[in-house]
Amino acid sequence: MQSKSKRSAGRNIFFGFITLLLVLLIVEIMFSIFFYHKYGNEKLAIVEAGKMLKGMLKSKPNPVNVENQKLVRSDSSEATNRQIAEEIRTSNKFQYEPWVEFRNIDYADRYVNIQNAIRKSIPSAYFNPASKDTLDIYFFGGSTTFGFNLADEETIPSQFVKLYRERYPNAKSIRAYNFGTPTYYSYQELMLFTKLLFRGDRPGAVVFLDGVNDFWFAKASYYNQSYFSYVLRQVFNQDLLTTGKFNFKDTADRMFRDPTDIPLKPFNDTLIAHYLTNITNAEMMARLAGAKSYFFCQPVPFYKYPNQQKDPICFKDQHTRFEYIYPILEKKAGSLPNFSFLGNLLENETGYPFVDGLHYSPAFTKKVVEQMLVVMIKDLE
Repeated sequence: MQSKSKRSAGRNIFFGFITLLLVLLIVEIMFSIFFYHKYGNEKLAIVEAGKMLKGMLKSKPNPVNVENQKLVRSDSSEATNRQIAEEIRTSNKFQYEPWVEFRNIDYADRYVNIQNAIRKSIPSAYFNPASKDTLDIYFFGGSTTFGFNLADEETIPSQFVKLYRERYPNAKSIRAYNFGTPTYYSYQELMLFTKLLFRGDRPGAVVFLDGVNDFWFAKASYYNQSYFSYVLRQVFNQDLLTTGKFNFKDTADRMFRDPTDIPLKPFNDTLIAHYLTNITNAEMMARLAGAKSYFFCQPVPFYKYPNQQKDPICFKDQHTRFEYIYPILEKKAGSLPNFSFLGNLLENETGYPFVDGLHYSPAFTKKVVEQMLVVMIKDLE
């Protein structure tokens, strides 16, 4: 009897093992159908599914910090400030775009709206009944022009139209288009502007606001490549299409560092030369297309901002390359066509000009727009 019960127990273990294998095989087949289309990196789909589940459990989004938003937008409720911050974070994604490599995704919500690479402006236009024509103004730039951590109605193009309508009601009718894209700098903006012209767009005026990305993401502008070129380079180097495997390495931090193999002065001089070449070419393209062009070098917390170290919000970096580059651009301002240096607007600033480390608060955005209008109004009246 004892030997028979041992055989029964052994038989049960054997059949249980076979059943488990069959279940695992069915699960593997089901998962492999999914991961075949998803280019899973593991040979076993079950392992890939386990890794995905582990990643989903680990990758909980960090809570949105709205303390800065509350400081610069004290007249708004915490719920409003939180929603603006959350919409900015959710919409801060890109999709592939031919020739310029990437653009903002389409996004629609209460405070952030993007469609076809254009962020919504509120108001987007001013129509003077006495004006025969309407001047289309294209705004180019990086995340500052886009209005990072700002609502649609607080961005530079929105405040431009608002101030223009209030102060110059008898001037031309205008429409504003916000082509600002986070991480874009003058070279990529030139590529986008060229693409729009070849598409058939004919703006009456173009505005370029630059400075941070040209000289902060220095490796990108030094080599005239986009911020995400290092991603595409890895894709082709690792032969993603052949193997279906891509072990991505994030090397974005190298964009900010001073080079170890290039002397610093020639490196910075090249950044300046590239920027000046880009705006010269953009001016030429605009002129050939019959558009007025305006180039503004933006304020940054690293230059002529006496309150920088006391400011509770902005970056505190000192002795940056801006201390070398900005004085040169400031001196050149009078001799460069259609170029205005706004890098000294922070000299007397004691409030909250920044909503985060780099981007402007709604109040300081208005001050920047006021200076733009001073330069541009002679062509708009």
